[in-house]
Amino acid sequence: AVRNGASFISTNGDIAIPTERGLLPGNGSLTAVITVSTQTKPIFIGKPESIIVEQALKVLGTAKEETLMVGDNYDTDILAGMNAGMDTLLVHTGVTTKELLAGYDRKPTYTIDSLDEWEF
Repeated sequence: AVRNGASFISTNGDIAIPTERGLLPGNGSLTAVITVSTQTKPIFIGKPESIIVEQALKVLGTAKEETLMVGDNYDTDILAGMNAGMDTLLVHTGVTTKELLAGYDRKPTYTIDSLDEWEF
């Protein structure tokens, strides 16, 4: 279908996903196979692309200036918020540690160790 002009849409480019059996091929692995075999680049619509955040804001009826993107993964959650022009809150509960965050040039607006620390 892609070779015949169908839109090639992919949720994300994650090459591997962690499971109880170890790392398994992620959506990005399958996307890469289609990309190579059709010579067509996909349109990514999942995090960290801003389109998914923009659609959520539209459905919720809120503005990006009034919304905070909260997540524990810098590469998906936080970058999605940044790419959409939003303030971001990185929670160090697993995926992105303080040590990993130190290696990134762009920083989230806020960081906390646990959501228990945040006053809503």
